[in-house]
Amino acid sequence: MATALEALGAYIDANSATLTIGTNLFLAKMPDSPDLCVAIYENQGLAPTMTFGSTAIEIDRPSLQISVRAGRDDYPTARDLAQTLRTLVAGMVNVSSSGVTIMRTEPTGSFYSLSTDNLERPRVVFNVDCLVDV
Repeated sequence: MATALEALGAYIDANSATLTIGTNLFLAKMPDSPDLCVAIYENQGLAPTMTFGSTAIEIDRPSLQISVRAGRDDYPTARDLAQTLRTLVAGMVNVSSSGVTIMRTEPTGSFYSLSTDNLERPRVVFNVDCLVDV
């Protein structure tokens, strides 16, 4: 069963000229290379929406974190790519990808820095809440 994580990854892959899953776009992990890459992680989202009188989940509401890493001491590149991705995913409305229908995505706030990794590469992240048709 596909997830919102996979759907968002496929959407970014299909709509970004520079990011490709498995090359510089990764799901649930950030490998040591390449320096400039993006990882998407699942976070705890909001409670699902259920229909009245039923135990069936109608709309799931997961949260995803998008993390951008750039080369050593290159914070502006990480920040610029994060801004580009935030704009891209904020425009997702009724998108079907990887067998999942994302009804809407909403960035939950601004960017924040996770500081640098052990190789002095900056990381910038932001979170996105999703409404997923189950």
